[in-house]
Amino acid sequence: MLNLLFTFLVLPVFAQSNSAGFSQGNVLTAFPIQGQVQVTCSGFNGEANAIYNCRDVVLEPQAYDYFVGPRDEKLRWVDIIAVRQDGTTRVKTSAYDGASGRTTEALNLWISTIFQKGLLALGTNEIKYKLYTADNTRDSLISGSFKAVVNRAPTRQCQAGSYESTDINDCSSQYSICQRFFAERQFCR
Repeated sequence: MLNLLFTFLVLPVFAQSNSAGFSQGNVLTAFPIQGQVQVTCSGFNGEANAIYNCRDVVLEPQAYDYFVGPRDEKLRWVDIIAVRQDGTTRVKTSAYDGASGRTTEALNLWISTIFQKGLLALGTNEIKYKLYTADNTRDSLISGSFKAVVNRAPTRQCQAGSYESTDINDCSSQYSICQRFFAERQFCR
């Protein structure tokens, strides 16, 4: 009888606490990518040429992903704290759909711009989470942790490309040209 009671009371709690992570998995791969693109620009405002050596690091399976965790309709918010292998910390707060057991929007795991920073870094990331109810007390109802590992892969080389543009500004916009270049080449796959 005691074994049966243990099975019904303890195992669901154990399974619930170990089910947290990212929807596409907690082992990710960072691929450095590179390639060269030549741009010829001509239009009413002049002509120009540019050659860009494009470089980026892409995260697979994806740079944005959902945090998944326990299902409980009372849960509405989650704080996610990532302690990276290098000791730096990133914090994200997101709305949480307790009925489905995941964040309402995908979290930025990797992309860094002047407006946002990715949650993860290369190496082992210790992820701590705290789930909250809809009230504003900010007392966590459930908390836990898991590890997310980002492995570095060898560099992938894209075949060189060229573009012709009717906008002379494209010859001075390396970022947008390189993003287009990589997207059209499936990020050098």
